[in-house]
Amino acid sequence: MRTDETPFSAGQSGSFGAPDGLADALSYPYFQSIFDRKSRRVGLGMTVGSNVIPYESPYEPVPLTELEEALLVMAGAGLNGLALGDLDPVRGMSTLVQWTNRTWPSACSNHGTELFWSNDEGLWWLNIFGMVPEPGEISMVSGLTIDQQADFVVDLYRRARVKLQDGRAQLPTTLPGLFDFNQWNANKPGTTLFVPVTNITLEYINVLFIYLARSYAFSIVDEQNGGRSAGLQQWIDSGRVDPSRRMGMVELEQRVLSMLVVEQAFTCQNMNLALQAMGLGGWTFTGYLPKFVMGGGDVPGLGFRFEQDKHGNGFAVGRDGVVEGFTPPYYKDMHEAVDAFMDLKWSVMEPEVAKPYKDSESFVEAIPRPHDETVEMVKAYCQYVWDTYGRFPAYIDPMYQRLTCQAQHLDPDFYAQYFPDGSITNQHEQHFSRWHPEICDAHGRPPRKSA
Repeated sequence: MRTDETPFSAGQSGSFGAPDGLADALSYPYFQSIFDRKSRRVGLGMTVGSNVIPYESPYEPVPLTELEEALLVMAGAGLNGLALGDLDPVRGMSTLVQWTNRTWPSACSNHGTELFWSNDEGLWWLNIFGMVPEPGEISMVSGLTIDQQADFVVDLYRRARVKLQDGRAQLPTTLPGLFDFNQWNANKPGTTLFVPVTNITLEYINVLFIYLARSYAFSIVDEQNGGRSAGLQQWIDSGRVDPSRRMGMVELEQRVLSMLVVEQAFTCQNMNLALQAMGLGGWTFTGYLPKFVMGGGDVPGLGFRFEQDKHGNGFAVGRDGVVEGFTPPYYKDMHEAVDAFMDLKWSVMEPEVAKPYKDSESFVEAIPRPHDETVEMVKAYCQYVWDTYGRFPAYIDPMYQRLTCQAQHLDPDFYAQYFPDGSITNQHEQHFSRWHPEICDAHGRPPRKSA
């Protein structure tokens, strides 16, 4: 994991050198990217095994360059300064988990979705919690030259990425781990496959501090066990919890999932729009079975640790030393897990750390900490879930994976052969001449396979 906590700032590295295509991408109209967005699945070097649209690409697979990959990673999950925190500090600010801001919105700024990707060189992880922004905004790069913007993005990318292994991730290639209609092109040479994974435990524990606060005082019940209180009976008896404000565990976890599952969609959509602006192919899909992707099947996948609940069902809890859920086996019990969450959250709320305002000290000091009784209630509920079901959460995997997004250099000949004009844009047609002039031919076509 990255331990260097030097703030990220523009212009730290030098003279990366930007291709003409970067200027094209940065100036590409936003709405045009939206209107251009299509799934374009056929990349260089691929074979479409079909009796209707048979095709074998005459071109060599060409991996994305470091700059191309950096732009996609930072579009999907990059850092863009500090959250504004434009709330009354006394009401609402205590819900924030961190002050860093990303390119996609996240409930309570928890940003618990981690980005992994597989390319020809290896399996990678983006250490977004290791990114430490400098005070003020860093997303405004309009004052920089194109070369400086390229330097900025690549520098940020290099410092945040962590290589987890050499060579492509060993992901499913057959059923049941991968749909048969995705097997011909997923995670193939030259492609970059992005896999966002959401740490459900982070925001789940955080939202409990909202629902169990004195102003809400929800009574959380276990529908699977006769509607009994989920570890909160003593606070019902004392009047601290309102039994008329009843919420089932299933409903609660559905709320948590609905808040968090959109994060993967935001990340993938950001990358999809960037694909259009850059003239790259690719698409977002759900063809992988999450258990197999994370490593709970017959392939190593992303290398996550799996545990079993009381019914023998396996579930991913984290990847050791990279991303770990707030749950055993990383903590001896849920009391310790909640304490660890509190340490993470409130350590970044200290006035000397959190500086989103001109007068940060008075603002940050006004943010209320949870009452000790609320902390004990959160711990009691979480421990009840673990003791009853042998897992936390009860119905959702602690590490949740659903969407994947693949980026690749598309094969223009395939689309010219089978589709009408306009199926690919000028950005796609001119990509190699603008981004890779050193390897394309006189007509702007990518390198062909050797005879």
